[in-house]
Amino acid sequence: MESRMGYARAEVWFQRLNKGVGYMAGLGNLGMGILLFIEVVLRYIFHSPTTWSQEVAIYIFTWTMFAGAAYTLQAGKHIHIDILLSRLPHKPRQIIEAFTGLLGFLFCAYVTYQAWNFVILAIQMKKLSATTLRVPVWTIEASVLVGFLLLSIQYLFIVLDRVQKIVKGEAER
Repeated sequence: MESRMGYARAEVWFQRLNKGVGYMAGLGNLGMGILLFIEVVLRYIFHSPTTWSQEVAIYIFTWTMFAGAAYTLQAGKHIHIDILLSRLPHKPRQIIEAFTGLLGFLFCAYVTYQAWNFVILAIQMKKLSATTLRVPVWTIEASVLVGFLLLSIQYLFIVLDRVQKIVKGEAER
């Protein structure tokens, strides 16, 4: 019983973390939009474009898309092909969702592992972007690591939730 309470606390904590990261991603998108608007004004009205705004916008976009993906999954807003799934009874639907969640977890865990290797290699090699700003490459690649780690954990919670519902018989309601 105590382990289930710990699991529930961990899930609530993670959902709050995801929501916070999701809101930060939204703010990042807003900031990116403002940055690009300013760039357009500088370029076309004042004929004085920056040399760095597009690069920064790409980095912000990369971080917001990867970091916000787990919140999108948590909120049920990821692409979900449910033309067949929505027509199934609850128990088979829960079983399929548990299975596809497991596949999602395995895929995201593998990408997380690979991203970890890329980040470590970029740090060891002291790689810098081949652009004006010379940003350390690991700071960009870390977006994939963080995003897929959060997705892995979110998929794991989805699998555990579906399995728990199947075992308790909640799937038949």
